[in-house]
Amino acid sequence: MSDDPPLQLKPRLAISIDQAQAIVSRAAAGARVRDVIELRGGEISTILEIALVDAPNCILKVYPAELHWKMAKEVHVLGLLRDVDIPVPRILLADDTNSVIDLSFVLMRKLDGVELSRRDPELSEQEQLAIFAEIGAALRRINDVPLDSFGYIGPNGVWTPHPTDRAYMSAQFERKLTEFCSRGGDAALAERLRAGIAARATCSTPPRRPASATTISMPAMCW
Repeated sequence: MSDDPPLQLKPRLAISIDQAQAIVSRAAAGARVRDVIELRGGEISTILEIALVDAPNCILKVYPAELHWKMAKEVHVLGLLRDVDIPVPRILLADDTNSVIDLSFVLMRKLDGVELSRRDPELSEQEQLAIFAEIGAALRRINDVPLDSFGYIGPNGVWTPHPTDRAYMSAQFERKLTEFCSRGGDAALAERLRAGIAARATCSTPPRRPASATTISMPAMCW
């Protein structure tokens, strides 16, 4: 089992009104903070909604110290999506100086809408299918964003370039299986998984130019 300490993900922060005001004032002089609300979601980061007086609300995303570079990645990815015809939040401020709080953060405009998970129970099957079709169309447009190669996107582009999607996904699969075993997973199970994938290696799809569908994380969809 790996002796590496676990990452301290999703830092629990209590951002005061004064701290939120200091952040907002750097991006929009004269804007006044009314409230700070923690939102659900966010795999690694604390996500807060900053309610403003007489102005659209903002979203503050705060990144754990071990993954501070993901702040720059967020800015980079949203830049790639700037000209895509889908709703994308606009970055107002990105800060890694620890001058206001001790962690890196981005401040962005909040997209209008309601989280789909809150509406899903009351939606008809037809409404759900319409939403899934809209999500698929958005993913299609994201997939058309060209990159230099397949691979994991870092703060300034693809960190782990591979010539094909198959090569990238195969490398990712092997890395995760190795990590699974290093953390105490069943080596026999890992070997069976490897054999299963190898047996299906003849399956293929038509080659496509490098694109971002497997590497760009979409902003949360709203209804």
